[in-house]
Amino acid sequence: MARRFIVEENDIKYIDKNNIQIKGNEVKHIQVLRHNIGENITVNDNIYKIMDIKRDSILLEFIEKAPKIGEPSIDVTLYIAMLKNDKLDFVIQKAVELGVKKIVPFFSSNVIVKLDEKGKQKRKERLSKIADEACKQCGRTDYVLVENFETFNSLCKKIEEVDNKVLFAYEASKDSLRQEIKSMKENKCKNIGIIIGAEGGFTPDEADKLKSIKNVSSVSLGSRILRAETAALNLLSILMYEMEE
Repeated sequence: MARRFIVEENDIKYIDKNNIQIKGNEVKHIQVLRHNIGENITVNDNIYKIMDIKRDSILLEFIEKAPKIGEPSIDVTLYIAMLKNDKLDFVIQKAVELGVKKIVPFFSSNVIVKLDEKGKQKRKERLSKIADEACKQCGRTDYVLVENFETFNSLCKKIEEVDNKVLFAYEASKDSLRQEIKSMKENKCKNIGIIIGAEGGFTPDEADKLKSIKNVSSVSLGSRILRAETAALNLLSILMYEMEE
């Protein structure tokens, strides 16, 4: 398959039905990789032939729709608290490789990192770029959406509005993950959410509020206390193994 590049919509100029001109960061990437006129590359969902290369733009001719590769058969949304240092970057990268479909970062009481609105937007852009790069690296032809940062209260409202099963990884839970997975298999669940807290976990009030949401089930990940990043990837790995067709 032709190498895939992800180009933002505002960096695409539609010349006509079959030809587009692209600009932006991926132009430099294509040039660094020494692609030449006449070669095929994949841009977003389509395969194109390179017709012309300029310093800051590339002209492409449509060949065909790109085949779908590496796309998960279930939709998993990761609701994850903001983590310190580069831990969230790591989780996003690996979660995309494992098959997550959407990521919703949020702030709760025990989140250490503090960001203003400008900082949140900058962080979201970084996480989106990491998700795009991970899609390309692991050969996925779909996209992973990184949503805006939520407050804890807006997170709860968002979860209440979705019509899917949501698993809340909670160290104090007595409920079995194995039993929840068995139930989801029986009900042929295709849309699943997982909630992972910050390094300090959730406050008792926050945990109670999450557990009170009708489509949320708290689950234990075992007797060992896991770091937030370990818990996220552990739960996601189990879900993809058990639930994907």
